[in-house]
Amino acid sequence: MNRMQIDSRLRFDNFVVGSANRLAVAAAHAVAESPGAVYNPLFMYSSSGLGKTHLMSAIGNQVGHRSDLVVELVTLDDFVEELHEAIAAGQSERLKERYLKVGVLLIDDMQFLTGHRETQTELLRIFNALQADGRQIVMTSDRPPNEIADVDERLLTRLSGGLIVDMGAPDYETRMAILN
Repeated sequence: MNRMQIDSRLRFDNFVVGSANRLAVAAAHAVAESPGAVYNPLFMYSSSGLGKTHLMSAIGNQVGHRSDLVVELVTLDDFVEELHEAIAAGQSERLKERYLKVGVLLIDDMQFLTGHRETQTELLRIFNALQADGRQIVMTSDRPPNEIADVDERLLTRLSGGLIVDMGAPDYETRMAILN
């Protein structure tokens, strides 16, 4: 399985803050300072290219440098593939055990949950276990949880149980700051 690495260049200190993303940045900072204690899960959504993955990676980088917590970054597609491989090999329990060692779970592209009932059930089990143990979950998507089609109601409740933040398009000043 090809593991996604957190890009060390994607940090808080080089993320441009503007009026459209200020709440998301504040929430990401709070999560990075106290994983599992606030906004758990943190669910950030926006159109493509507005900084969700950058902020999620910034959380992972900060937590990775300041603590001994295991940080795992995975796209939903990779999680689905990993789950299918584990089920085919009769090792789904081993997969769950591996994720339960994670202190901060970062999942990108949650909008691809649509139609993956088996994945949703397994994600719900992992989320419940992680949260019961005080572990942090951060997710990104191109839409809010309630607009992801065909998601199990229990999982939808879990996805929506922390803070949901919309990252809007940057205003003129923020766009100019990004260019500079």
